[in-house]
Amino acid sequence: MEKVCPVVFRAASNGLEVLAFTHPSAGKQFVKGTVEDDEKLQDAAKRELFEESGVVADSSLVFMGTCPIGVERVAWHFFACSKTSLPNSWDHATTDDYGHTFSFFWHPIERPLNSDWHSIFHEAFNFFVPKIRLY
Repeated sequence: MEKVCPVVFRAASNGLEVLAFTHPSAGKQFVKGTVEDDEKLQDAAKRELFEESGVVADSSLVFMGTCPIGVERVAWHFFACSKTSLPNSWDHATTDDYGHTFSFFWHPIERPLNSDWHSIFHEAFNFFVPKIRLY
């Protein structure tokens, strides 16, 4: 069960920020999801980004690497996507996650994650932040 994590980022006055959301019952998260059978990783990342946020990856996603995450060491495949035209925050009603509404916001990469984030997202953040700084 492999995962994809499309990391959307933008330049702001306070430095780089990454897209995140608050799940109504599971705290703060980054967009991520399961790769379907016979699905290409980049296609899975684009699909998950759209399903969870409504954002269309109109530019090519850039592969940042793979990292084993969590106690089960599940392979997460990370893709970077720069976006400048998204609002500062918005709500998105999902069609594939029991109809939950996710509240999106931008998280500065210079600000460490706190206890509102599950430990798997701390691992993900620690993996992709050094790579995002290269863009």
